[in-house]
Amino acid sequence: MSNNKFDVCIVGAGVAGGTLAAYLSSTGKKVIVIEKMMGESDKIIGELLQPGGVEMLYNMNLEHVLDGIDAQIIEGYGLFYREERIKVSYPTKEAKTYTGRGFRYGKFISSIRNNLKSLPNVTLVEGNVTEMMEVGNKVVGVKYIDKHSDEEILVEASLTIACDGSGSIFRKRLSDAKQTVSSHFLGLEVENENLPYPCHGHVMLLDPSPCLCYPISSAVCRVLIDFPTTVAPRKSDELIDYLKEKIVPQFPLEIRANLVEAINGGKFKIMPANLVPAIPKFISGAILLGDSFNMRHPLTGGGMTVALTDVYSLTNILRNIDLNDDSVLAQAIKEYYEKHHYHNASINILADALYGVMRDPLLRKACFEYLKKGDGYAAEPISLLSAISRKRSTLLKHFFSVALFGVNDNLRYPTPTNVGKAFNMIKNALQILNPLMLNEQPGVVVKSALKVTGVILNK
Repeated sequence: MSNNKFDVCIVGAGVAGGTLAAYLSSTGKKVIVIEKMMGESDKIIGELLQPGGVEMLYNMNLEHVLDGIDAQIIEGYGLFYREERIKVSYPTKEAKTYTGRGFRYGKFISSIRNNLKSLPNVTLVEGNVTEMMEVGNKVVGVKYIDKHSDEEILVEASLTIACDGSGSIFRKRLSDAKQTVSSHFLGLEVENENLPYPCHGHVMLLDPSPCLCYPISSAVCRVLIDFPTTVAPRKSDELIDYLKEKIVPQFPLEIRANLVEAINGGKFKIMPANLVPAIPKFISGAILLGDSFNMRHPLTGGGMTVALTDVYSLTNILRNIDLNDDSVLAQAIKEYYEKHHYHNASINILADALYGVMRDPLLRKACFEYLKKGDGYAAEPISLLSAISRKRSTLLKHFFSVALFGVNDNLRYPTPTNVGKAFNMIKNALQILNPLMLNEQPGVVVKSALKVTGVILNK
């Protein structure tokens, strides 16, 4: 068994771990990154980086990891509801137009890892971390099995950061959160030559739930078809018939032929929509970051932006502190977790709240009609979606405005049926929002009000 001493040990070299190592390296910290599998991944997660995430890469001088991977500029969204469609552009602020990026996840990760290999303060190894090492109640490093030698190696570190993704082996030790699954996305690749809105993401407000389409290379788009079930769909003749007969006819006409071709090709990939609220346990010497710590519905593509925001925040907290001072490090960990909610609550709430709205037929229609009004009705929501704006107050304003917009529409003709619809819209909106707000560590007064509201709604 050989020994190694580092300032920081990072478990996982994905979006979170890879960029964290690179940015920490710029502060002079000595970092080791242990990645289980270094080969290029073909996962369908993490393929759309919102403008807020792109800005974080620029803030960390890491924007070059987007180069050379055929990343596609994303300028906004097309929104489709039945036979209608609207286009909403990402925000412009102080003469700057913000854009996102669409890419293949595996190529993005490979670019991040290749960058790490060039950094003098970073050691990147391939191996399987088996456990965190603890002395008393403090994590002092990890054990891992080197992939190439099968040797068990002990790594000592002042701070260990678990960035090992949705299936984290350390979440149970470092978090009180329970992972739940709200739906599954079935992923397909289609040619992108006939997109209704080039350089845009596309959201189809279908029955029973929304579907997505966005470019991930110069030739290919990703289509994600939502299945609002906790059990993943399995390839079968029944599934093929369902997709062709139920889903395809609801897509924009321009995409249908390519979509049918992709369905016939049968190259399906399935991704669960996980919800993991950020509920950390304060353990000396160790923290969670990225999907190991916090996940939300992938509908809004906010996951990578949250991770990059936390990377930027944590590195700046650790920049000038002595990691060997236990009391100073403990305060830094506390500050990191507090800032996580401050910076990312709006992204988390929006992701699952919007999915809930899109699943509700009345709220779905109200949302489309609301955004169709344009100007501030669309500009502020798209600013939230892009993570350029992160104001919870703005999110709440528009969330309830959508619900009230639908209520007013129904009450123009206050028949008993329409009054019932209006009441259900408000009730459903509150049922969607209430638990999501509670997940984001609200203040005492707000928390009490949310709990009372929750009790009333459940009666």
